[in-house]
Amino acid sequence: MKKTLMLLVALAFATAGTSFAQTAPAAATKVKMHHGKGGHQDPAKKADHKAAKMAKELGLSADQEAKVEQLMLARQQETAALKAKYAADKTAGRAEMKASHEKFTAQLKGILTPEQYAKFDKLKDEHRGHGKGPGGKTKVKAKA
Repeated sequence: MKKTLMLLVALAFATAGTSFAQTAPAAATKVKMHHGKGGHQDPAKKADHKAAKMAKELGLSADQEAKVEQLMLARQQETAALKAKYAADKTAGRAEMKASHEKFTAQLKGILTPEQYAKFDKLKDEHRGHGKGPGGKTKVKAKA
């Protein structure tokens, strides 16, 4: 009886050990989904998603949303071309990237109402976390 009981306990430990050993590699090979900036997403889908998000957050009309989507698509295509052009030396393309961004901002201002643009600007700053440190706390600059 004791031998049978000891055999069952040993078998239970052996089985438990192998089942835990098999779950660890599965967790290690888990594929992460990219939910950030959509680096591999189709530019048209990305532009559509951004325009829909702006429409919801800013209360855009259907006409405004269509114009914003076209503007976003053109911006993404231009940005991709500039990144490819200056892949070897990113600092060389900064001026062109800045000019591209300023052109985009001016065109966006032409599509949005002043109130919508002000809200867009505020949301953009909040999204970037300007003035925020880790944990959302305001940064305090040290005095020199």
